[in-house]
Amino acid sequence: MLKASVVTGLLGLVVVCCWNDYNARVFHPWGLENARQFKGRMDQYKHVLLVCVDADHWEDRGPNRYALRHSKATVVRVYKGDWRVSEKIAFVQGFDYRAPTNGPSAAGCLRLVFTSEHAETEIGLDVGEYQHYDAEYAAALNHVFSRKSIR
Repeated sequence: MLKASVVTGLLGLVVVCCWNDYNARVFHPWGLENARQFKGRMDQYKHVLLVCVDADHWEDRGPNRYALRHSKATVVRVYKGDWRVSEKIAFVQGFDYRAPTNGPSAAGCLRLVFTSEHAETEIGLDVGEYQHYDAEYAAALNHVFSRKSIR
């Protein structure tokens, strides 16, 4: 009986250690170590969204001025906030370089949007508030927002 208890205890310890290691690795693509840090970063925003870009275009405003990238998208998933799936969102980002003349379009691509605004007009996004979406990022989002993920 004592052997069984010791073996069970050791197996439980291994499972907990592996689970903690997995949890830590989930947040590494974000440059973070754990769920607490990730949640702290996400708490800066009222809305955390997965969107599919419908269309985008660049606006070159000349030398020494920000180039603007205007995008229109459809909300695909709501991780946090009161946006709804299939709602349209428009946003703009400023870049400190000239707009590309033949830059690739992001139309059809999935992107993450972090904002505190919910508007029918174009929303301004800062650096880090719009990024590519892939499975590495999804694991942390699903881990932290699993109960609020689909609306």
